Amino acid sequence: MTTTNSFAILAPVPEIHLISGQETLAQLSNEPNNEIVKLAFGSMAFEVFRQIDELRQLQSVEVFIYASDSTADQPLHTQVSWHGLYVGHVPSRNGRYPGNKKFRPPSTLTDKPTWAVFWEVQELESLEKPIEIASLKGLHKKSHYSSRFIPEEPLLIEYP
Repeated sequence: MTTTNSFAILAPVPEIHLISGQETLAQLSNEPNNEIVKLAFGSMAFEVFRQIDELRQLQSVEVFIYASDSTADQPLHTQVSWHGLYVGHVPSRNGRYPGNKKFRPPSTLTDKPTWAVFWEVQELESLEKPIEIASLKGLHKKSHYSSRFIPEEPLLIEYP
């Protein structure tokens, strides 16, 4: 699958789910089958993901992830500290992920089943050098985000 460079995604994900997801990916990559290795994160922003799927034309999209609810000291200026490739989304079934549960980080087991969609990510990794959110700009926007901007839902951004 090719990756588009016409836009990217900025999304918040609780840090605990990112760490747990990385462990899940390690386990999945050790399994002997030829299944695609991915993670599924829940969201209520179904309109955003419909728009993303229309724009991406079956290509993957780079997703820059802000680790929300972090237990570590947060820098004064918000930063993206994780990266992955968005490969699609699926509608929830009664608020739950309709696919194989092994694609959900174990930390999400306590989440209430209230999600509208689940967006799927491959190649999730922690960035060695975080990216300041202030260096990013919303898709078709004239100015960059402020240095203390905290994304509360997935957003389309200009490809950095």
